Amino acid sequence: MIIQNFEEKILILQKSKTMKNKLIILILFILIGCSSANDELVEAQFVCTVDYVEFTSNSSAFVKFDVILDGISDSFIAEQTYNTQGSNFLIGDKIVNIYNFSANGNQATFDFEYGENLGSFCVDLFPNIPMHNHNPFAAEAVKDLSGKNVGRWKIKKKTNLNSIDKQ
Repeated sequence: MIIQNFEEKILILQKSKTMKNKLIILILFILIGCSSANDELVEAQFVCTVDYVEFTSNSSAFVKFDVILDGISDSFIAEQTYNTQGSNFLIGDKIVNIYNFSANGNQATFDFEYGENLGSFCVDLFPNIPMHNHNPFAAEAVKDLSGKNVGRWKIKKKTNLNSIDKQ
């Protein structure tokens, strides 16, 4: 009788451990399935590129930005005044800087830098854009011959830069 009770107790204890393990697994499954990882906000898919830069004879510049936010495309042309310093074009109030501009016929190369005030400028245009970085790039551009202005330079190739020589 004592052995039988003892064996029953062991069996009950084993069953309770199995039930306890199953309960722990169930709780962990629920916690993992309902964790904050699934509750995180999905970061918006955002792309911002520069299509062209156009200079007019009256010291105005037009910079066309193409933006894709969550699969919706839009463009914005920023009209800003610019100053030149040698081969550099400083556009707007630290919105865009173009360094080492060199044109050879209808081809041009330059280093493109997003200015330090572009972030607040972008937020004014597109209030829902996520935080992102603007990286400088070396540009190869072709002059749009249909323009009547000093030059509309369509950017054809971009190469990321770590830094720019601002001579």
